[in-house]
Amino acid sequence: MKNHVPSAFGFLSLMPWVLHAGDNGTIDGQGSVWWNWFKRKTLDYTRPHLVELMNSTGVVISNLTFLNSPFWTIHPVYCSNVIVQNVTILAPLDSPNTDGINPDSSNDVCIEDCYISTGDDLIAIKSGWDEYGISFARPSTNIIIRRLIGHNRNGSGIAIGSEMSGGVSEVYAENLYFFDSSTAITIKTARGRGGYVRNIYILNVTLVGVDTAIRFDSTFSPHPDDFYDPNALPVIERITIKDVIGNNIKVAGLLKGIEGDTFHHVCLLNIALTVTSGSPWNCSHIQGYSAMVSPETCEPLKESIYPNHSSDCYHLSNHLRSSGCFPKSCNFCLKLMPLYSLVDQKWGRPWSLVYLQNDGELRAAVDALQ
Repeated sequence: MKNHVPSAFGFLSLMPWVLHAGDNGTIDGQGSVWWNWFKRKTLDYTRPHLVELMNSTGVVISNLTFLNSPFWTIHPVYCSNVIVQNVTILAPLDSPNTDGINPDSSNDVCIEDCYISTGDDLIAIKSGWDEYGISFARPSTNIIIRRLIGHNRNGSGIAIGSEMSGGVSEVYAENLYFFDSSTAITIKTARGRGGYVRNIYILNVTLVGVDTAIRFDSTFSPHPDDFYDPNALPVIERITIKDVIGNNIKVAGLLKGIEGDTFHHVCLLNIALTVTSGSPWNCSHIQGYSAMVSPETCEPLKESIYPNHSSDCYHLSNHLRSSGCFPKSCNFCLKLMPLYSLVDQKWGRPWSLVYLQNDGELRAAVDALQ
């Protein structure tokens, strides 16, 4: 494995923090030199992320524009209670691996009201790679994504994986609009990954000019080294996608599980796509149900959800139905919101970075600003 270059804005911290711009400040990663080195295969190191947070709790990133990341743009890893809100992320459509927001082995993450246009996945949820992710066993869970708009050339609107060996579950995404893109929704995995992806609920999706609406790809074969276990098979189950409309779609779905490792309880409901391909669905090693899907789904999904299989499909948990961008467990995030607003009012800074040790320090900071 190559050595790692630190991120442009990197934090290794157990403290809550806020990155907020009252007037939409801009952070430019100036990634073109890194992209050129990568394309010429002259790098001895991995490329840096633009913003990487590790072991942090109570994070708010809002009202900012991020440009031209050398690699992934925003990467919270081993974090809890993360809000990314009103953020714009831009990179050229041919820039390599410039993912927008990648929650990685993190819980209680909420992403809303963002516009992302990059060369790879707009949002990719991850949780560790092969034997390392299996051993560390830190899943990504309770992920909320709302009101996301964007497009890409080589990636997906929302992706899970392919590094998902620690597990991904309880993902809720709604009100998504993807245009002129390669793929809208993807689950990526492979033999050797292990882990699981389960309890995924995606609804209210609008697509225009997308090559593939839904893709399950089990052939992402890059591995960190030769010590992975090829018999470590991922568990993919209880995936619900509903209320999707799309125009000028090339392929409705490429849904491919793994031989000997069928993906179970995939449920498609109320999907209407105008497809240009003569073969809109291609499925293998998939099991599930459907209702009100056009064009008609592939054979493994043709059995109707109603009346006998509704309970086999994942239905949204009540704790993920909260209005606004605050999981119930994120009480600290709620307390942070008035603080960064006061910081902007007090000093009029284009953006502010605030570190807080605990509730007492938070209260003292708010009192000092008022």
